[in-house]
Amino acid sequence: MQISAKELRHMASDVDDMHHQAMRTFTEEAAELHLGAAQASRRRFLRKAGVAGASGALLSVGGGLVPFSRLVGVAGAQGALTDTAIAGFAQSVELAAVAAYEAAAPALSGDVLAVAQLFLSHHQDHADAFGAVAGDDARPEPNPALVEAVTPTLQAVGEAVAAGQDVTTDVLAFAKVVENQAAYTYAAALTLLTDPAYAAATSTILPIEAQHATVLSLALGEGPEQWFPTGAFESAALGDGTDPLAGFDPAVFA
Repeated sequence: MQISAKELRHMASDVDDMHHQAMRTFTEEAAELHLGAAQASRRRFLRKAGVAGASGALLSVGGGLVPFSRLVGVAGAQGALTDTAIAGFAQSVELAAVAAYEAAAPALSGDVLAVAQLFLSHHQDHADAFGAVAGDDARPEPNPALVEAVTPTLQAVGEAVAAGQDVTTDVLAFAKVVENQAAYTYAAALTLLTDPAYAAATSTILPIEAQHATVLSLALGEGPEQWFPTGAFESAALGDGTDPLAGFDPAVFA
């Protein structure tokens, strides 16, 4: 690890503060959804989305990004992807992240393990939040296709730990990629969500994923090029999980 334990704890604490504020904001937006937030102001959404992007200093979502075009396959017979289906997919992605952190935990110790457990708790909170607004489209289990995709890496970590190897750096690098891919997934979702309240709620969680990735990148001793791996904007491209600069395509992880 390239930074001190004190620095790591301090950065993780800052992200935790952001997380709790984001969850309060998400709760407010969810209350509007349950009250019929179709009448919510788009101006209010755009203002809140801008605040969320600023609070996650390493995140900026703008126009001209790759659209959420391949989601039609998930919608099936309905011919369109609903906001609740997107929320359910996000819930399953967050639960897969929880499962990944749980599986990697035996490879970590001390302050690094404590930070990983903190980030795990954030993902669980995010999963609960998305599930609460997904309605009948809730997906309360880890996304099975995503779990399958990351299992070989986690198995290799387990084997290395059993052989007495220190794989802390490998685990941090793996977690950073997953965090970035979650952020890209939500950036893509923001190009498709139709209800301003759903979009505002999603925009409160997206910066937390980006900040997780940033803390992990700093712990690895990486510089600005790694903090902003897709350039000035957060990527909204989707893929099958093999591209570290693309989010998780629901058409693949259905």
